[in-house]
Amino acid sequence: MRHLLKSVLVAGVIAFAPPAIAQDLKVVTLQLNWFPLADHSPIYFARERGYYAEEGIKLEIVRGQGSGDAAQKVDLGRAEFGIADTPTVLTAISKDADLMVVGMVYDKAANNLFYRKSDGIESPKDLIGKKIAAPPGDSHRFLWPSFAKLNDVNPDSVTLVNIKPEGKQAIVASGQVAGSFDLYTNKSVWEKVLGKDDLGNMLFADFGVALYGHSYITHKDIVANDPKLVEGFLRATYKGWVDAYNEREAAIDALAKDVDGIDEVTYLANLDLIMDLVITDRSREYGMGWILPDRMAETIKLTAAGGALGRELNAADVFTNDYNSKVKAPE
Repeated sequence: MRHLLKSVLVAGVIAFAPPAIAQDLKVVTLQLNWFPLADHSPIYFARERGYYAEEGIKLEIVRGQGSGDAAQKVDLGRAEFGIADTPTVLTAISKDADLMVVGMVYDKAANNLFYRKSDGIESPKDLIGKKIAAPPGDSHRFLWPSFAKLNDVNPDSVTLVNIKPEGKQAIVASGQVAGSFDLYTNKSVWEKVLGKDDLGNMLFADFGVALYGHSYITHKDIVANDPKLVEGFLRATYKGWVDAYNEREAAIDALAKDVDGIDEVTYLANLDLIMDLVITDRSREYGMGWILPDRMAETIKLTAAGGALGRELNAADVFTNDYNSKVKAPE
């Protein structure tokens, strides 16, 4: 099309009409929780394939500084949609943020701790007296008290050290801290730095913290005033997830085209782990991103156990399935 346009202009023809689908698109911002990672590739894939454009959306993707940052940006109206860890969103809502969870990313939470086995860590109690790295806005900070208490550990017995998201592996490898909170789906990145033999991990879900993970969020005003936008965003996004499940290399390629410096081999390995947390028996039964009231209630309970909530929450007040597009999960 670019070559054709150039030829037409050279010939002196003035009129040129772009495809109709490119006209009248609404610019919509998606606030990521971190810098673009493998679990964001389905979104880039959906955008590349025109799924958002089909819904009248011109999607702009903005990197974030943690789930807390994403929740704040959406609450302030700086982005129409965001990706954030559900307990972080619940904490924000309990402190009067006007947010609504409209769809799940991780049906099973990927919250996790990576550590060096050579430090003698085998169980949560082995963390007592040690330093653990976590970015200031990291969702694990909100979950840590619950994780600790469920495993008979005083949360204050472990020192949390501030670190930039991209510095997690380096600070652990240098020995300045014993470990770092990071999503389990980044395991291949950690293996690359620490080596498979010395890398240990604790998946929160295996130690009593069974809850919803990352979710898609929006402002309550958008739910009330532009429900079709919510439905269209979710339909395009979950179509991207289904395509990414079936065409994983293509999904990572779509991300790499927009984001410089992507290690496509590592990201592809991460995507394999991600799919096990996104495509579950529940998502196959109810559809992509569907939210179960009982599981959301349990997520609220676990979040409250950590002492982070500003007030009591009811599951019915923090999420809605009304605009879920019911995209069928792949088998």
